[in-house]
Amino acid sequence: MSNGFSEVTVSNRTIIRIVLIVLFSFLGIRFVSDISHALELIIISIFLAVGLSPAVNWIVRKLKLKGRATATLIAYVTVLTVLGVLILNVVPPLVKQTVVFVQNSPKALSDLRTGSSPAAKFVQNYKLQDDIESLSHEVARRTEDIQQPVVATAGKVGSAFISIITILVLTFMLLVEGPSWIKRYFYYLPKTKRDHHKKLLTRMYLIVTGYVNGQLLIALISSLCALLALVIATTVLEVSLNVVALAGIVFITSLIPMIGAIIGGILVILSCLFVSAPLAVIMAIYLILYQQLENTTLQPYIQARSNELTPLLVFVAALIGANFAGLLGVVLAIPAAGCVRILAQDFLESRFKKTVQTFHK
Repeated sequence: MSNGFSEVTVSNRTIIRIVLIVLFSFLGIRFVSDISHALELIIISIFLAVGLSPAVNWIVRKLKLKGRATATLIAYVTVLTVLGVLILNVVPPLVKQTVVFVQNSPKALSDLRTGSSPAAKFVQNYKLQDDIESLSHEVARRTEDIQQPVVATAGKVGSAFISIITILVLTFMLLVEGPSWIKRYFYYLPKTKRDHHKKLLTRMYLIVTGYVNGQLLIALISSLCALLALVIATTVLEVSLNVVALAGIVFITSLIPMIGAIIGGILVILSCLFVSAPLAVIMAIYLILYQQLENTTLQPYIQARSNELTPLLVFVAALIGANFAGLLGVVLAIPAAGCVRILAQDFLESRFKKTVQTFHK
């Protein structure tokens, strides 16, 4: 008598296949996890190579060079020189001001307990002297040897330096050898698929270069607006400050989508705080307003036009990228989303054509 259930038999071959699939999947995930740092460096290098490729191609055409190595070297020297000038004009004054600020903090906190400034009167009125004294002792204890944190982080700095050198070398090699590898890829493809794959790669190439150009435009607008605000604020308050260097900080940090303006804003506010508290307050208000404007309108609008994505998709892609891979995810999420969109659109179009052809048959 049948119980209503049919017997299902699974062959030993099927079981072995399932076990092998699970085993190789586990090993693959483990392997990718072990080399995740190397993969990050490779992905960053590919992204930089694609972004710098138009500049290298332009140098090759203008100078009528036969190889790409010289053009790549010229592009490298130009970019590194600009970055070096910005860093030399920004980092030493910022470090010096930070050290002076930290060393003077105990005395400044002590003055809040006995001084006659508005801030000191506020502390005295609300009887915060004991809290200020405790904070002053803690700051003094932590700043007795300001060089200790520097020594402790020397290993991390060295590791970061090695990663940067690795990225620079990989990017250089990709810029020089990349076109030849692409030619080899197309050579081994069937002739019937070459044109189609060329169109797809060209569209994705334009997505990445458009993203780089768009982010450069956003960084330029952000730095110019910050420079204008700093010039006006320092003029009104009659404060002396290296506004060009601070605008350079904003430009560099604004190359990071969505959160770059926040990072640059914090650095600018801290730099202003070393010179003038009112100036820091004014710049904090300005940068908060500008950051909201950039994230909700400027960033999505420019990147949406460059990547064929709607502003909503740009914003969502950046959030997802930040959740999965932090800062690297934010940088790569928008062009990656644009490339995924192209691949998905091509897949759906090919499926639709096959469905139509099958229907007509």
